Amino acid sequence: MGEEQNFLRFTCFVDRTDQDLLMTKSRTASCSELKSAREGYEQLRLAHVKSETVLPSCKFPADYVGVWYNTANYDSEVTINDTHMIEVTKPNQGKPETVYYVCDESKGTRYMVAKLGIGGCQVDYMCFDFVRRHHSVIRYRQGRLYPLGDFRSVCTWSSFDNNPRWKYQVLVSVNPVAINCPIRGMFFFEQSGQTRLTVRDGVTKFPFDPLLECTKRNQQLSICPDSPDTIKIDMNKCDTLDYRARNVNYKYEILDYKWRCIAYWSEDTNGQLYTYDPEDGFSKYRCWVYQRDEYGQISLSRSHKDSCGLWQTPNDDVTPENLNLKLVLKNAERQYDNCPLQFHDGADPWSEDVFLTVLDSGAARVRGDIVWFILFLAAVITAWNGIRD
Repeated sequence: MGEEQNFLRFTCFVDRTDQDLLMTKSRTASCSELKSAREGYEQLRLAHVKSETVLPSCKFPADYVGVWYNTANYDSEVTINDTHMIEVTKPNQGKPETVYYVCDESKGTRYMVAKLGIGGCQVDYMCFDFVRRHHSVIRYRQGRLYPLGDFRSVCTWSSFDNNPRWKYQVLVSVNPVAINCPIRGMFFFEQSGQTRLTVRDGVTKFPFDPLLECTKRNQQLSICPDSPDTIKIDMNKCDTLDYRARNVNYKYEILDYKWRCIAYWSEDTNGQLYTYDPEDGFSKYRCWVYQRDEYGQISLSRSHKDSCGLWQTPNDDVTPENLNLKLVLKNAERQYDNCPLQFHDGADPWSEDVFLTVLDSGAARVRGDIVWFILFLAAVITAWNGIRD
């Protein structure tokens, strides 16, 4: 710019929208000599200078350590260690963006963190309110940004969203562990919504066995004791019985969908369920809202994305929040199916009570602590009799 010639006093720069740290400089004020961000008079490579460093002053819970998928942001991965959270977001256009959160102070379930933006040039403070981890998820709320790190100001309850319909945001483990589903049994179902379930492998060729004739077919959903952590759906299930009133099993029955249950809890008086399907082309994680309408009927609604909407209810099939599927399950267990109906409302997702289901009496459930007490008493009596003998 200090040149005497006017055409050398100004220069032109060209960069890329997906690589903002790479640009090319022209020799003159004309941009016509620049063909791309890599071809020009002078190529510049920029680098972020991390000018601010914050030392951690607290630690996150030990069971939070790991790699998580943030359902609140699109294609966002969060890595948590003892003192830091590192979130990498991959937008549709542009390079990945990395944000660092440093644990600064904690009290109860609230954690004040220092947020280091891209390049670390600015430090803001915000508050996270975590729910104790259960299954393969971490639920949290995120407060507003503050310039100063005063815990009483940053983590005051008024710093969080004051929307009366707020919900916790969810971190899902990248490597989830399947758990027993809150709904069990064998059901026929009716579906509605924008994206309905179909036969995945095309039209099923039947009959598989020419010696067997299927006279009745239904859409069946089952979660049975042989695999209580998996929701199995057969869109063309043969429902024919033989002369012993047992189900006729074809040799090549094919399941269309297999969803693994990875977490459930209760929020806003409705149960919420997360399932995992690695074969789902849109999202491996799906969020469901469910409730029990009556003893033998359960309603579920699935969101289009991997997080449930604020206004999502089990009775919706099409809402402005892109809810795309609704299922109404009706109990269809028969005498020899060995797939009893069970339901967990998700009010206490940390409990692991052992219970017995009795099919031929009025008592439907015996709590686990009673069962263990009876077993313990029997062991004590046996040991005492052995000592006396």
